[in-house]
Amino acid sequence: MSEKKSMIDHVHQSLKEAILYRRIAPGTQLVEKTIAEQLSVSRTPIRHAMIRLEQEGLVTIVPNRGAFVVQPNVEEIKQAFVMRKELESTAARLAIDFVTDEDLKAMKDLISEEKETYERVDILHYINVNKSFHMYLAQKTRNSFLQEYMERILDQMNVYLVLFDGFYDRDSSIEGNTRIIEHEHIIEALDNRDLDRLLYLIDRHMEFSLESMNLQKTTYRSLENVLKD
Repeated sequence: MSEKKSMIDHVHQSLKEAILYRRIAPGTQLVEKTIAEQLSVSRTPIRHAMIRLEQEGLVTIVPNRGAFVVQPNVEEIKQAFVMRKELESTAARLAIDFVTDEDLKAMKDLISEEKETYERVDILHYINVNKSFHMYLAQKTRNSFLQEYMERILDQMNVYLVLFDGFYDRDSSIEGNTRIIEHEHIIEALDNRDLDRLLYLIDRHMEFSLESMNLQKTTYRSLENVLKD
């Protein structure tokens, strides 16, 4: 690995972890001078790292102003949930008659993996497993457009999940976890080929997921103090 690539990776990983583990508040400006001083790097790898973070949806680069941690507003998040509900409902309608016992087992396995992420309080693994669960029906439709739109909305909403979900604001025990219970109920509705029940569960699941967003965080620190760690 070249020294330049190594420095870019170092900056990228340091900033990404600070954002994902909620040590830097949404909207914070990622000042190049501060980053350069704290990480002992030049500004060139910082700029490359910022481009990566923007591509991942974690940073917004504003011309002539700089880079900022993304700061979606409440209305934007609500709109995303509305669109996601419509896409998931469409996937349910198209896929319900084609779900096999093997599919149900695969989805149950994803729930088991999801439970493990809760026990470990591992949000990064959780968002990947959660995405796989919610992509499952879209993939069963074999509709490439629906799959593309679902993947895009889930990737965007995973950014919201990382920034605002109540994942960390609870006991790590899975007992009585509403999100996992709702996933189990979705599988039951699929097994029974009960479309009305399935659509109701998707609607309720979206409502709960939105309600679980905590848009007020109090554990953030300054960029300088975060990068000193």
